Amino acid sequence: MKHRRIARLISVLLAALMLASVCSVSAFAKTTKTYKTYVSFGDSVPAGVSLASYKKAHNSAAGKKDYFINVPGTYVDIVAKKVNAKKLYPYAIPGMRSEELRMLLCNDYNGDLHEATVTSSLNGYITPGGKYEGKQPVQDFQKLRKQYQKAVKQADLITLGIGFNDVWFSMLGAAMELQASGMVSEMPELTLFKEAEKLGDFGAALKKAEETLNTVIQLTPYLPVITEAGIAAKARYFVNYRAIVERIYALNPDVTIVSIGYFEALIPGKLEATNVIHLFGVAMQPSFEAMNAYTRIRPTLYGKYYFADMHGTETIYKADNKFDPHPTLKGHRYMAKQILKVLP
Repeated sequence: MKHRRIARLISVLLAALMLASVCSVSAFAKTTKTYKTYVSFGDSVPAGVSLASYKKAHNSAAGKKDYFINVPGTYVDIVAKKVNAKKLYPYAIPGMRSEELRMLLCNDYNGDLHEATVTSSLNGYITPGGKYEGKQPVQDFQKLRKQYQKAVKQADLITLGIGFNDVWFSMLGAAMELQASGMVSEMPELTLFKEAEKLGDFGAALKKAEETLNTVIQLTPYLPVITEAGIAAKARYFVNYRAIVERIYALNPDVTIVSIGYFEALIPGKLEATNVIHLFGVAMQPSFEAMNAYTRIRPTLYGKYYFADMHGTETIYKADNKFDPHPTLKGHRYMAKQILKVLP
């Protein structure tokens, strides 16, 4: 009888332990990744350009006071909610290159001498609190250093989506130079920026350059020349990217970085073998894959660095065949999913 009681007691205890462990597993499964302070660095993609919510957010009273406002529906907005961020710093700026971001984070780096044209063209926004109206864009842009570096020091999570414009602006500038003279300078993006200053509208300059590219690449001998311009810009990007990552960890050794991979932004949903622009997108993709490969190897140097593969992101170009490389709402949701997947 005594042995039965002991056996029964053991059975009850084992059952209780099993129930406790099931509950603990269930509780663990329901826990979410928490990063109290989230900082987003990047260009027009994390900024949410081409989403309806982008214009709405920036036309709001809050958006007119401060450009750095959260845009609903972006992968930044989705990730911030999923990781329960208490503070969000959406410090992505349309048109930004790795040059500008490196300049903001590294006090000993003053850019590639293009910032004077870049900063006065970035949608007019470079200073907290409104539009840029100053006459010293480099100095004014440097004033943002304190703001950006303070955010890095506070961050638990940083997503880094920068680099597309490094290559894209160079290719657009090369097309403009080829049309004008049949030759390409060492840094053709400067031609694009000067056009933006002349027109007083960076968007108008981009549209004009894209139309020029559409015309120029029809001339087959020019295609490899434009591609070469993108390769030169990519080489500069590699140097900048490493400097950016190293500076972030110098400011905040414990921060988690997620590098945002490059998707097939210039390739439409339906390829046409006779469409030169479509073939150009395919020809340029290896450059972005090389950038993916480079940013992917950073984890070999840093412990809290992760790469989010973004291949398959739906863009407006893929969905509607309109030449717009920015993600759709569906694309942003997919990107957020990819980021959350790699977070530890």
